[in-house]
Amino acid sequence: MSEINYTFRHIDFNLIQAYYYTLVLQVSSKSFTYAVFYDDRLMALAVDCDLKQLADPTDMVDEIFANFKDIVIGIDADAFTLIPVELYQQERVTEYARFLDVKPDERVFAQQLDTDNFVVYKISNYVITAIEKFGYSPCVYSGKGWINAIADKLASNKAIYINIEDKQAEMLHFNDGKIRLYNKFGFTTTDDLAYSVSLVFRETGIDQKDVQLSLSGMSPQIEEYLSRLTEFFPHTETNTLKIAELPAELNSGKLLKLSALLLCVSSEAR
Repeated sequence: MSEINYTFRHIDFNLIQAYYYTLVLQVSSKSFTYAVFYDDRLMALAVDCDLKQLADPTDMVDEIFANFKDIVIGIDADAFTLIPVELYQQERVTEYARFLDVKPDERVFAQQLDTDNFVVYKISNYVITAIEKFGYSPCVYSGKGWINAIADKLASNKAIYINIEDKQAEMLHFNDGKIRLYNKFGFTTTDDLAYSVSLVFRETGIDQKDVQLSLSGMSPQIEEYLSRLTEFFPHTETNTLKIAELPAELNSGKLLKLSALLLCVSSEAR
């Protein structure tokens, strides 16, 4: 096995048994997270891996090319738009993509996100180069599992669900279990984040004293963000929805979006 910087590695993790494992990759334009699960138990985790290791593997050859039972690749979009199911037409994807300002070095994908919406999104050609060795069948929009898990288990009309990674905040709000608002905002400071949350909050029509913020994500500053947002929104807490069996040092909120990709493994889920 090659040497990589594991964030977590279960004592029983062994790639000789990869045919029992599911490989989960969450890929952005800058880096990727590598995770291996045995059913719903986390066996190995490496975060902030160099995207070059997917495009041209050297240090992670064994980890990437083991004979896994299942593979799912969640792609973090550079930009996206939602199209209602009743309006979506495959032949019109190019028209929908005009909302995304697609550059020559970018590619557009479209997938069904939930029962009501398709998501049309763009990613860079470099990300395509990094994942194309797996084919496109294991690839899903990275927020798909997170959105559907919350809709199934948690969705509240008074809540805004926020996942924070790489100075990007995905914000999600439901009305009677249906997506009402979903967007992503870049930010640099805690005040920038608070301002973005306030913009979304105003669109919900909920009283400020009643709105609930539910935070998840792998950002190392998540506690700092939670503390700052509590100053404006007193009902701010960490999202405790549990998708997978994780070690005590890795709470479920930290890995919620990543572990929710397990829900997208089967072809029926895509």
